[in-house]
Amino acid sequence: MKPAHIRDYDLLVAGEIFVEFRCDGDIAVSDVFTKDLGGADIMTAVAAARLGSGVSLISAVAGDPFHSLIREKLLSHGINIDHVITCQGYNGIYFTSPRNSEEREYLFHRPGNAAAHITPALIYEDLIENSKIVYASSELQSVSKASRHAVFKAFNLAHSNGVMVAYDPNLRLRLWSLDDAKECLWSVLPLIDVMLPSAPDETKALFGYERPLDVIGFLWDRGISIVVVKTGPNGCMVGYDGKIEEFPLPCSTGSPENLTLIGSVFNGGFLHNIARGHDPFTSARFANNVAMFKSLKGGGMDALPTKEDLQ
Repeated sequence: MKPAHIRDYDLLVAGEIFVEFRCDGDIAVSDVFTKDLGGADIMTAVAAARLGSGVSLISAVAGDPFHSLIREKLLSHGINIDHVITCQGYNGIYFTSPRNSEEREYLFHRPGNAAAHITPALIYEDLIENSKIVYASSELQSVSKASRHAVFKAFNLAHSNGVMVAYDPNLRLRLWSLDDAKECLWSVLPLIDVMLPSAPDETKALFGYERPLDVIGFLWDRGISIVVVKTGPNGCMVGYDGKIEEFPLPCSTGSPENLTLIGSVFNGGFLHNIARGHDPFTSARFANNVAMFKSLKGGGMDALPTKEDLQ
Protein backbone atom coordinates (compact mmCIF):
# COMPACT_ATOMS: atom_id res chain seq x y z
CA MET A 1 0.00 0.00 0.00
CA LYS A 2 1.20 3.53 -0.79
CA PRO A 3 2.35 5.71 2.11
CA ALA A 4 -0.39 8.19 3.08
CA HIS A 5 1.44 11.22 1.70
CA ILE A 6 1.50 9.85 -1.87
CA ARG A 7 -2.00 8.41 -2.10
CA ASP A 8 -4.06 9.93 -4.91
CA TYR A 9 -7.13 10.75 -2.84
CA ASP A 10 -7.43 12.58 0.46
CA LEU A 11 -11.04 11.46 0.71
CA LEU A 12 -13.02 8.63 -0.87
CA VAL A 13 -16.78 9.08 -0.47
CA ALA A 14 -19.42 6.44 -1.13
CA GLY A 15 -22.80 8.13 -1.39
CA GLU A 16 -26.09 8.80 -3.07
CA ILE A 17 -26.47 11.72 -5.46
CA PHE A 18 -29.69 13.72 -5.36
CA VAL A 19 -30.95 16.56 -7.50
CA GLU A 20 -32.00 19.33 -5.14
CA PHE A 21 -34.85 21.77 -5.75
CA ARG A 22 -34.54 24.63 -3.29
CA CYS A 23 -36.97 27.45 -2.54
CA ASP A 24 -37.18 30.25 0.02
CA GLY A 25 -40.72 29.71 1.26
CA ASP A 26 -43.14 26.87 1.91
CA ILE A 27 -42.49 24.01 -0.52
CA ALA A 28 -46.18 23.47 -1.20
CA VAL A 29 -46.89 27.03 -2.33
CA SER A 30 -43.59 28.15 -3.87
CA ASP A 31 -43.51 28.62 -7.63
CA VAL A 32 -39.77 29.22 -8.01
CA PHE A 33 -37.11 26.62 -7.21
CA THR A 34 -33.34 26.63 -7.73
CA LYS A 35 -31.91 23.37 -9.10
CA ASP A 36 -28.63 22.01 -7.71
CA LEU A 37 -26.89 18.81 -6.68
CA GLY A 38 -27.77 17.55 -3.24
CA GLY A 39 -27.40 14.79 -0.71
CA ALA A 40 -25.50 14.68 2.56
CA ASP A 41 -22.58 12.62 1.27
CA ILE A 42 -22.20 14.68 -1.88
CA MET A 43 -22.18 17.89 0.15
CA THR A 44 -19.34 16.49 2.27
CA ALA A 45 -17.40 15.48 -0.84
CA VAL A 46 -17.83 18.84 -2.57
CA ALA A 47 -17.04 20.82 0.59
CA ALA A 48 -13.70 19.02 0.89
CA ALA A 49 -12.92 19.25 -2.83
CA ARG A 50 -13.54 23.00 -2.99
CA LEU A 51 -11.08 23.45 -0.14
CA GLY A 52 -8.42 21.65 -2.16
CA SER A 53 -8.74 18.00 -1.16
CA GLY A 54 -8.36 15.27 -3.73
CA VAL A 55 -11.80 13.64 -3.61
CA SER A 56 -13.11 10.58 -5.44
CA LEU A 57 -16.72 9.45 -5.42
CA ILE A 58 -18.28 5.99 -5.57
CA SER A 59 -21.86 6.35 -6.76
CA ALA A 60 -24.39 5.66 -9.50
CA VAL A 61 -26.14 8.09 -11.84
CA ALA A 62 -29.26 7.09 -13.73
CA GLY A 63 -29.52 7.93 -17.41
CA ASP A 64 -32.50 10.24 -16.92
CA PRO A 65 -32.65 13.92 -18.02
CA PHE A 66 -30.47 14.95 -15.05
CA HIS A 67 -27.60 12.63 -16.01
CA SER A 68 -25.39 15.17 -17.79
CA LEU A 69 -26.12 17.90 -15.25
CA ILE A 70 -24.98 15.69 -12.38
CA ARG A 71 -21.72 14.64 -14.00
CA GLU A 72 -20.88 18.17 -15.17
CA LYS A 73 -21.58 19.64 -11.73
CA LEU A 74 -19.43 17.07 -9.96
CA LEU A 75 -16.53 17.69 -12.34
CA SER A 76 -16.90 21.46 -11.98
CA HIS A 77 -16.36 21.11 -8.24
CA GLY A 78 -13.23 19.01 -8.70
CA ILE A 79 -14.67 15.58 -7.86
CA ASN A 80 -13.11 12.53 -9.50
CA ILE A 81 -16.00 10.55 -11.03
CA ASP A 82 -14.10 7.60 -12.50
CA HIS A 83 -16.02 5.33 -10.11
CA VAL A 84 -19.49 6.81 -10.72
CA ILE A 85 -21.37 4.33 -12.91
CA THR A 86 -24.29 5.02 -15.24
CA CYS A 87 -27.34 2.85 -14.62
CA GLN A 88 -31.00 2.43 -15.45
CA GLY A 89 -33.77 4.04 -13.42
CA TYR A 90 -34.07 7.57 -12.08
CA ASN A 91 -31.98 9.82 -9.90
CA GLY A 92 -33.29 10.67 -6.47
CA ILE A 93 -34.66 14.18 -6.00
CA TYR A 94 -35.71 16.24 -3.03
CA PHE A 95 -37.36 19.55 -2.38
CA THR A 96 -36.05 21.69 0.44
CA SER A 97 -36.60 25.07 2.03
CA PRO A 98 -34.47 26.63 4.76
CA ARG A 99 -37.50 28.75 5.81
CA ASN A 100 -35.75 29.99 8.95
CA SER A 101 -32.88 29.04 11.25
CA GLU A 102 -35.14 26.86 13.40
CA GLU A 103 -37.09 24.99 10.73
CA ARG A 104 -36.19 23.26 7.49
CA GLU A 105 -38.39 21.31 5.11
CA TYR A 106 -37.38 18.21 3.16
CA LEU A 107 -39.45 16.16 0.75
CA PHE A 108 -37.61 13.15 -0.73
CA HIS A 109 -38.46 11.11 -3.83
CA ARG A 110 -36.49 8.00 -4.80
CA PRO A 111 -38.27 6.59 -7.87
CA GLY A 112 -36.40 3.65 -9.42
CA ASN A 113 -33.50 4.74 -7.28
CA ALA A 114 -30.13 4.96 -9.02
CA ALA A 115 -28.34 4.54 -5.69
CA ALA A 116 -29.68 0.98 -5.45
CA HIS A 117 -26.98 0.19 -8.03
CA ILE A 118 -24.25 1.06 -5.52
CA THR A 119 -23.27 -2.49 -4.63
CA PRO A 120 -20.18 -4.25 -3.22
CA ALA A 121 -19.03 -4.84 -6.81
CA LEU A 122 -18.08 -1.14 -7.00
CA ILE A 123 -15.76 -1.42 -4.00
CA TYR A 124 -12.28 -2.77 -4.60
CA GLU A 125 -9.14 -2.85 -2.53
CA ASP A 126 -6.82 -0.82 -4.77
CA LEU A 127 -9.19 2.15 -4.62
CA ILE A 128 -9.47 1.97 -0.84
CA GLU A 129 -5.70 1.67 -0.41
CA ASN A 130 -5.19 4.76 -2.57
CA SER A 131 -7.18 6.97 -0.18
CA LYS A 132 -6.29 8.60 3.13
CA ILE A 133 -9.87 8.57 4.46
CA VAL A 134 -12.93 6.53 3.47
CA TYR A 135 -16.25 8.18 4.32
CA ALA A 136 -19.93 7.24 4.16
CA SER A 137 -23.09 7.95 6.10
CA SER A 138 -26.32 6.16 6.83
CA GLU A 139 -27.93 8.01 3.92
CA LEU A 140 -26.43 5.43 1.55
CA GLN A 141 -27.12 2.54 3.92
CA SER A 142 -30.81 3.46 3.90
CA VAL A 143 -31.16 2.76 0.17
CA SER A 144 -30.99 -1.04 -0.01
CA LYS A 145 -29.37 -4.15 1.41
CA ALA A 146 -26.81 -4.03 -1.39
CA SER A 147 -25.83 -0.48 -0.50
CA ARG A 148 -25.44 -1.51 3.15
CA HIS A 149 -23.12 -4.30 2.08
CA ALA A 150 -21.18 -1.82 -0.07
CA VAL A 151 -20.58 0.47 2.91
CA PHE A 152 -19.55 -2.48 5.06
CA LYS A 153 -17.12 -3.74 2.41
CA ALA A 154 -15.55 -0.29 1.97
CA PHE A 155 -15.13 0.18 5.71
CA ASN A 156 -13.85 -3.35 6.27
CA LEU A 157 -11.23 -3.04 3.53
CA ALA A 158 -10.16 0.35 4.87
CA HIS A 159 -9.95 -0.93 8.43
CA SER A 160 -7.96 -3.99 7.35
CA ASN A 161 -5.49 -1.82 5.42
CA GLY A 162 -4.98 0.90 8.02
CA VAL A 163 -7.00 3.53 6.12
CA MET A 164 -8.98 5.94 8.30
CA VAL A 165 -12.76 5.32 8.35
CA ALA A 166 -15.16 8.23 8.98
CA TYR A 167 -18.93 7.95 9.42
CA ASP A 168 -21.89 10.23 10.05
CA PRO A 169 -24.98 8.45 11.47
CA ASN A 170 -27.10 11.19 9.83
CA LEU A 171 -30.37 9.77 11.14
CA ARG A 172 -33.30 10.57 8.84
CA LEU A 173 -36.44 8.76 9.80
CA ARG A 174 -38.11 10.02 6.61
CA LEU A 175 -35.94 7.51 4.76
CA TRP A 176 -36.05 4.42 7.01
CA SER A 177 -36.89 3.09 10.44
CA LEU A 178 -34.95 3.66 13.63
CA ASP A 179 -34.45 -0.09 14.04
CA ASP A 180 -32.87 -0.38 10.59
CA ALA A 181 -30.67 2.65 11.25
CA LYS A 182 -29.43 1.17 14.51
CA GLU A 183 -28.75 -2.21 12.92
CA CYS A 184 -26.65 -0.63 10.17
CA LEU A 185 -24.79 1.59 12.61
CA TRP A 186 -23.85 -1.28 14.90
CA SER A 187 -22.74 -3.42 11.95
CA VAL A 188 -19.99 -0.94 11.04
CA LEU A 189 -19.21 0.51 14.49
CA PRO A 190 -16.12 -1.68 15.14
CA LEU A 191 -14.58 -0.44 11.87
CA ILE A 192 -14.94 3.31 12.48
CA ASP A 193 -12.14 5.70 13.48
CA VAL A 194 -14.03 9.01 13.24
CA MET A 195 -17.69 9.40 14.25
CA LEU A 196 -19.57 12.62 13.45
CA PRO A 197 -23.01 12.46 15.13
CA SER A 198 -25.38 15.34 15.91
CA ALA A 199 -26.86 16.08 19.33
CA PRO A 200 -29.26 16.01 21.01
CA ASP A 201 -32.02 14.29 18.99
CA GLU A 202 -29.90 11.96 16.86
CA THR A 203 -27.60 10.88 19.69
CA LYS A 204 -30.56 10.31 22.01
CA ALA A 205 -32.28 8.06 19.45
CA LEU A 206 -29.17 6.06 18.52
CA PHE A 207 -27.11 5.96 21.72
CA GLY A 208 -29.48 6.96 24.50
CA TYR A 209 -27.57 10.14 25.39
CA GLU A 210 -28.25 13.82 24.70
CA ARG A 211 -25.21 15.45 26.31
CA PRO A 212 -22.17 15.53 23.99
CA LEU A 213 -19.91 14.60 26.91
CA ASP A 214 -21.88 11.40 27.50
CA VAL A 215 -21.91 10.58 23.79
CA ILE A 216 -18.13 10.90 23.60
CA GLY A 217 -17.66 8.60 26.58
CA PHE A 218 -20.11 6.07 25.15
CA LEU A 219 -18.32 5.94 21.79
CA TRP A 220 -14.85 5.94 23.30
CA ASP A 221 -15.86 2.86 25.27
CA ARG A 222 -16.71 1.21 21.96
CA GLY A 223 -13.37 1.90 20.33
CA ILE A 224 -14.04 5.10 18.36
CA SER A 225 -10.85 7.15 18.63
CA ILE A 226 -12.15 10.51 17.31
CA VAL A 227 -15.66 11.62 18.26
CA VAL A 228 -17.02 14.94 16.97
CA VAL A 229 -20.48 15.74 18.33
CA LYS A 230 -22.13 18.50 16.30
CA THR A 231 -24.50 20.68 18.32
CA GLY A 232 -26.00 22.94 15.66
CA PRO A 233 -25.81 26.64 16.58
CA ASN A 234 -23.65 25.77 19.60
CA GLY A 235 -20.80 24.43 17.48
CA CYS A 236 -19.31 21.06 18.41
CA MET A 237 -17.53 19.05 21.08
CA VAL A 238 -14.51 16.90 20.20
CA GLY A 239 -13.10 13.93 22.06
CA TYR A 240 -9.68 12.57 21.12
CA ASP A 241 -6.73 10.98 22.89
CA GLY A 242 -8.32 11.29 26.31
CA LYS A 243 -9.03 15.01 25.87
CA ILE A 244 -12.35 16.78 25.31
CA GLU A 245 -12.76 20.32 24.00
CA GLU A 246 -15.79 22.38 23.03
CA PHE A 247 -15.74 24.68 20.02
CA PRO A 248 -18.49 27.31 19.70
CA LEU A 249 -19.23 28.73 16.29
CA PRO A 250 -17.26 31.88 15.48
CA CYS A 251 -18.99 35.19 16.17
CA SER A 252 -20.66 36.83 13.19
CA THR A 253 -22.60 40.00 12.56
CA GLY A 254 -24.72 38.30 9.90
CA SER A 255 -27.61 35.88 10.18
CA PRO A 256 -27.68 32.40 8.60
CA GLU A 257 -29.19 32.29 5.11
CA ASN A 258 -29.30 28.53 4.57
CA LEU A 259 -28.57 25.75 7.06
CA THR A 260 -29.51 22.91 4.69
CA LEU A 261 -26.97 20.07 5.05
CA ILE A 262 -24.73 22.31 7.16
CA GLY A 263 -23.58 19.31 9.21
CA SER A 264 -22.31 17.69 6.01
CA VAL A 265 -20.48 20.91 5.13
CA PHE A 266 -18.80 20.72 8.54
CA ASN A 267 -17.81 17.10 7.84
CA GLY A 268 -16.13 18.09 4.60
CA GLY A 269 -14.12 20.83 6.28
CA PHE A 270 -13.14 18.58 9.16
CA LEU A 271 -12.00 15.66 7.00
CA HIS A 272 -10.16 18.00 4.62
CA ASN A 273 -8.08 19.26 7.53
CA ILE A 274 -7.55 15.79 9.02
CA ALA A 275 -6.25 14.55 5.65
CA ARG A 276 -3.66 17.32 5.78
CA GLY A 277 -2.29 16.04 9.06
CA HIS A 278 -3.96 18.44 11.48
CA ASP A 279 -5.25 17.22 14.83
CA PRO A 280 -9.01 16.84 15.47
CA PHE A 281 -9.21 19.95 17.66
CA THR A 282 -7.63 22.23 15.08
CA SER A 283 -9.77 20.56 12.41
CA ALA A 284 -12.99 21.18 14.35
CA ARG A 285 -12.22 24.88 14.66
CA PHE A 286 -11.51 25.02 10.93
CA ALA A 287 -14.70 23.10 10.09
CA ASN A 288 -16.76 25.54 12.17
CA ASN A 289 -15.43 28.36 9.99
CA VAL A 290 -16.30 26.43 6.83
CA ALA A 291 -19.85 25.79 8.04
CA MET A 292 -20.32 29.38 9.19
CA PHE A 293 -19.15 30.73 5.83
CA LYS A 294 -21.63 28.54 3.96
CA SER A 295 -24.55 29.34 6.28
CA LEU A 296 -24.02 33.10 5.95
CA LYS A 297 -23.58 33.02 2.18
CA GLY A 298 -26.65 30.84 1.60
CA GLY A 299 -27.29 29.20 -1.73
CA GLY A 300 -26.19 25.75 -2.80
CA MET A 301 -22.87 24.06 -3.48
CA ASP A 302 -21.49 27.07 -5.35
CA ALA A 303 -21.60 28.91 -2.01
CA LEU A 304 -19.20 26.47 -0.36
CA PRO A 305 -15.91 28.20 0.46
CA THR A 306 -12.59 27.68 -1.25
CA LYS A 307 -9.36 27.91 0.73
CA GLU A 308 -8.93 31.46 -0.62
CA ASP A 309 -12.32 32.46 0.81
CA LEU A 310 -11.18 31.52 4.30
CA GLN A 311 -7.85 33.34 4.26
